[in-house]
Amino acid sequence: MKCSMCENNKTLKKSTITYKYKDCGLDNVILIGVTSYRCDKCGEEYISFGNLENLHNTIAVLLLKKRDLLTGKEIRFLRKHLGYSGAMFSRLIGYGHEAISRIETGANPVTESFDRLVRFTVATKLPDREYDLHDQILNNSGTKMNRIELTSIGHGNWKLKKAA
Repeated sequence: MKCSMCENNKTLKKSTITYKYKDCGLDNVILIGVTSYRCDKCGEEYISFGNLENLHNTIAVLLLKKRDLLTGKEIRFLRKHLGYSGAMFSRLIGYGHEAISRIETGANPVTESFDRLVRFTVATKLPDREYDLHDQILNNSGTKMNRIELTSIGHGNWKLKKAA
C-alpha cells in the first residue's frame, strides 16, 4: 500500500493497534486488532476495519442485547445502520421526526416504551439473530455495558472481547 497524501513510493508501515471507533457515532466502541498503515514520510495513517457491514451488525446485535435503555446516540447508530433517514424511521415507527431527532441528540430522554419499539423494529431487520428479545425483556436479562470492546478474528469478522 502506497501513501495517497504525499505519493511516497515506499510501502507503508503496517501495525496492529487498538482503536477507539468514534467513526460509527458511538463514544464507547473499542476495536482490538485493527490493521493500521502509516506513512513514514508525512505521517498519514490509514485504518483497515475489514468488513464494515459485519462490524456494524456485531455492534447492532450487542446494542440490542444491552440491559439498560438505549442512548440517543445508540438509537441513531441503529437507525443509520438500517439505512433509514430520520423521516423514514419516524414514518416507520409512528413518531414525529422532530421527536426522534430530540431523542437522538439527547434533548429528550429515551423512554422504556420507545426503547422497546426501536429494539423490535431493528431486530426484525437484522440477519441471523441468536437472541430472543422477548425473553430478554421479560426476564430482565441482557448485558450491562458502558463500553464495547471487539476483537478482530480475521477476514473482516469481529467478536465481543468485553462489555464493561
